[in-house]
Amino acid sequence: MSWLVLALACAAAAAAILVREQLRRRREQAKAYLKGVRSMLEGNPDAAMEALSDAARLAAPEAYDTYLALGALFRREGDLARAIRLHRNILLRADLAPERRDEVERELAADYRRGGMLEEAEATFRPLVERGDGAAAAGLRDVLVDRGDLTGAAELQRRLAEGGEDRLLAHLEAALARRALSRGAPARAHAEQAVAAGPGSADALLALAEVEAGEGRAEQALSLAARALDAAPEAALLAWPALAAAGPAALPFVEARLAARPADAALWVLRARLLLAAGRQAEALPCLAGALERDGTGEVTIAMRELLREAAAPAPDELAARHDLMRAALLRRAQPLRCRSCGAATPLRAWRCDRCGAFDAF
Repeated sequence: MSWLVLALACAAAAAAILVREQLRRRREQAKAYLKGVRSMLEGNPDAAMEALSDAARLAAPEAYDTYLALGALFRREGDLARAIRLHRNILLRADLAPERRDEVERELAADYRRGGMLEEAEATFRPLVERGDGAAAAGLRDVLVDRGDLTGAAELQRRLAEGGEDRLLAHLEAALARRALSRGAPARAHAEQAVAAGPGSADALLALAEVEAGEGRAEQALSLAARALDAAPEAALLAWPALAAAGPAALPFVEARLAARPADAALWVLRARLLLAAGRQAEALPCLAGALERDGTGEVTIAMRELLREAAAPAPDELAARHDLMRAALLRRAQPLRCRSCGAATPLRAWRCDRCGAFDAF
């Protein structure tokens, strides 16, 4: 009896020690994980990677979350080889639950996409989409856009949207309309579908304006451009293709908007571009100088550098003024735009971030 009691006591003590050890390891993992999170928030990726690696090595049941956080950090910092290797190694584990496997495969596909391995990303996403994974469908849509398959991306987004207004679908249809315009193909259907999907989308409205202007309906084009600029005044520089195609009527349109918004540097640039297109360079240079003076963000300054670089050679009597303007634009400090989604920098505004694929991100 005494031996039995002693054996039970030893077993209870061993169990207590094991529980305490497990609790200690979990506390250490939690501390390491929180340290990694703090390091990420403080912008110290190296310290975050070290802390998350320590947490993952403890091999607690929660280690998968830590591994996934570590892989996402590797990807964000551009260490794609380590991210891919980590996610592939997780997938080799025999004890990986099916729902966890799908999650890891999504992360691996995101690694492939970020690394430009688009075929691998598509091949990884598609089986997940066939199993009804909505997050994977969104990932596959972005891969299709990256590959230039706008039609496939729009069809997939239409299924995701399930009817009703959808600004992302509006962007995709607008891109299809512009591609059709560049190829001389019918574009109106795509542009109208873009506006139907996003009635308040400046991108969609400008795409339809470009179609209207290309078909000679300047009044309708400028009406759509007005709606677009009312919806997104910050995107005024992106209205140039529609205004350029609208012909002579575009200049009074821009001048009327300038009268209402005289501090808008982008409108000054648009007026200058229309004057340059009309051969009125002497009048355009003061407009560009006015845009430079009113530019509070640097975006217009960078756009002006590109415009002046591509402009035709000035007349002899305009050479000094052009030189002074170019010098002022080059000397002025201008911060590039940054994507709100991934932080990528771009010199000129676009509807979509080239790095992460987010729309309306700048």
